[in-house]
Amino acid sequence: MTEAGPVLSFCMSFAKEPMPSKPGSCGMVVRNAELKVVDVSTGASLRRNQRGEICIRGAQIMKGYLNNETATKATVDGDGWLHTGDIGYVDDDDDIFIVDRLKEIIKYKGFQVAPAEIEALLLAHDHVVDAAVVAMKDDAAGEVPVAFIVRVKGSELSEDEIKRYIAKQVVFYKRISRAFFMQAIPKSPSGKILRKVLTQKLEEGLHNLC
Repeated sequence: MTEAGPVLSFCMSFAKEPMPSKPGSCGMVVRNAELKVVDVSTGASLRRNQRGEICIRGAQIMKGYLNNETATKATVDGDGWLHTGDIGYVDDDDDIFIVDRLKEIIKYKGFQVAPAEIEALLLAHDHVVDAAVVAMKDDAAGEVPVAFIVRVKGSELSEDEIKRYIAKQVVFYKRISRAFFMQAIPKSPSGKILRKVLTQKLEEGLHNLC
């Protein structure tokens, strides 16, 4: 995000003395910045390998939005920490990993479900070409995870099979409530899943999915 400054992390593969990099890592935080990961519900700092919102502080961080005090307070707290809205963690080697966006987190009762985690499991299925997970409103839970899936050509993979496949690998609140099959997952030119389009389809009653 531009608010966080020009450079916040550095991949050691490009160092003067290159070091191996980890797949999916954003590298390590630069020396003139501080990074912490906080619980999105309590704001408490989390330990290594625990997922939460990534916060950044440093001289290069923006001071605020011009003539918009409300937006500034929502992004930069009283201690100068900029809340990026990215969900991630720092591992034992100080490597930073971003796994999701805060606004995309599904809130099942008091639990939080990261769509990317379930999507990764779905993509590992032999009969799944592509997948996306979004929140669907639920009277009892508030929100539940639902999946949109593109099957391998000729596959007869069913909704029940997909639900059982995920249920065997996750805790109860991460289980898929519904699975819908479609020809292609809507994405932006850069390849980002257009979750708003899928959410809109849910609100419209799932018409014209396929």
